[in-house]
Amino acid sequence: MKTAFTLLCALTVWGAMSIQPSLAEDAAPQAAETEPLPAVPASLKDKTFVNNAKLNTKAKVYFIYKSRSTCGICVAECPAIVATHKLMQKTKEAEIVMLNGDVDAKAAAKWARKAKMKFPVVAPGDGAGVPFPYSGANTLPFMVAVDAEGKKLGQANGEDVAKFVADWQKYLPDKDKKKGKK
Repeated sequence: MKTAFTLLCALTVWGAMSIQPSLAEDAAPQAAETEPLPAVPASLKDKTFVNNAKLNTKAKVYFIYKSRSTCGICVAECPAIVATHKLMQKTKEAEIVMLNGDVDAKAAAKWARKAKMKFPVVAPGDGAGVPFPYSGANTLPFMVAVDAEGKKLGQANGEDVAKFVADWQKYLPDKDKKKGKK
């Protein structure tokens, strides 16, 4: 009887061990179904936005824009940038994201609302970890075009930012350039 009991316990343990790999195999396809976000949208998914804009996580190009409401050039360039974003929204191939440099979220939200910014505006101080490979002078505003993985495609600062982003189609991958119409 003792031998039968020992044999039964051994078979139970062996059976439980043989079930475990099949459970792991079943779990693997579920994990593969949820694709991880590329670097840029992943770095932005947990950020606080001061406006109700929804981040386009499928864009091929991101224009990361540093600006603030107390900067005269920033305010002057903003209407052109907002107009360009409207064109981008038609194709969903590119996205503008502002890393706001105002003193607080209230000032940033007020400017976003007044300027009718429909692109995501990251709250002041919450831009850490967002790919921003800018290497120029620190003259506000400044902007970097990056692909979805954060590879730098171009940059501009000061009064050149609106003109830079107006040429957004040239930063799209070749096969997508024909989709973006002005």
